[in-house]
Amino acid sequence: MITRLTGRGFKGLREFDIQPSKINVLIGANGTGKTNFADLIDFFSLIARRGLVEAFGEYGGLEQVRTRTPRGAFTMRFRLELGEDKDRGIKRVSYGFELSRAANIQIKHEVLDAVVYERPIRRDDKGIVRPSPNLEEITIGFERDGTTIKSWHDPQNTIEAQNIEALFLDESGEDELLLFSRYMRGARLISNYIASWRVYNIEPGAVRRSIINDDQELRRNGENIVPYVARLLQKTDQSEQLLAALQEVVPYIDEIKPDRLLNLKTLRFTERDTRVDFQLPEMSDGTIRLLGLFAVLLQATPPPVIVIEEPENALHLYAIQRFLQRVRDTATRRRNPSQIFLTTHSPIVLDEALGLDSQHDVEGGIACFVTQRKGAKAIIPAPRAAMIGIAKNLGRPSDFQREGGFGDEPQPIAPELMDSEV
Repeated sequence: MITRLTGRGFKGLREFDIQPSKINVLIGANGTGKTNFADLIDFFSLIARRGLVEAFGEYGGLEQVRTRTPRGAFTMRFRLELGEDKDRGIKRVSYGFELSRAANIQIKHEVLDAVVYERPIRRDDKGIVRPSPNLEEITIGFERDGTTIKSWHDPQNTIEAQNIEALFLDESGEDELLLFSRYMRGARLISNYIASWRVYNIEPGAVRRSIINDDQELRRNGENIVPYVARLLQKTDQSEQLLAALQEVVPYIDEIKPDRLLNLKTLRFTERDTRVDFQLPEMSDGTIRLLGLFAVLLQATPPPVIVIEEPENALHLYAIQRFLQRVRDTATRRRNPSQIFLTTHSPIVLDEALGLDSQHDVEGGIACFVTQRKGAKAIIPAPRAAMIGIAKNLGRPSDFQREGGFGDEPQPIAPELMDSEV
């Protein structure tokens, strides 16, 4: 999981330094950076999957992504630290990169220091090649300034050339990151780990209009729910878990089956008492959102990092409670747990996520962060006084929020930030 994330110059996130827990809640007034944070997680995933140049292209280009002020664009840099996730091959990772101030994409500095787990391939007594039952720790790392390698540590590969321009430039002549080139042994594990991070904000309208047949990964807005869920329904365990989770909130649903509506693939919901069938477009917004979110959380191997934007939308109080229970289950599962970030405006989500019962259920704790435009940092930990008050049961989290204890009220950007060094 992410143990520390430091950044500067990404969209509205001028500068931040956070140390997340297993479950994290982001609150803040409109326009202060919650969606920007979700975009950042998605941006990292895109880099790992498609490269830095394409990731910038997906978000409108470098100048649309880099924080701007009247004095010019901020320097863009990031530092990422990952804690142990043995199931996914990670022991520890410290990685960072900084872009130059140039108008095109140029890497000024990039550094990696990591230990990963691999299962070596060996021949057994009969000469058959099999994976070893034991994990092997591999220490890897490098540092570069521009196109010059300053250090390189890889137990199986050495690199002689001091100029990597030919290896790590995009076809357009813009820089790519060395880590995600997968040139180094063990880097693939880190790259795959970051590539599998996912952000979700299920939009029922997009679901109803969709004709997409991609069933591999649920898209951010859920527009491919039909093929994605249809694939999960083919797996007995996941099908049963998904139906049971949905029935806790919508008890009249008896079964879900793949179906067709005219020439389009859809899902058919059968009502328990009447045996009447309904197609997915006929279902409520809340049912569609829960279907997508439960399908993500109940995967055999869910993403290691999940961001869910405003889960309260279209959901009844009871549905929010059941959803958050599934979030806690996913974050604390014995194998392949997920680190989860929730962005929210809801006092109900705040109470259910930060309440004493939830704090006791999640070993390692639940963190709360506030996005803001009024201070030097764009994301800060929730005020310590408020968190102590909650821990001492002096009031519900929403009580502290209503009284201004979280400091998340709308504020104009501070004048000194407009004139700060970019």
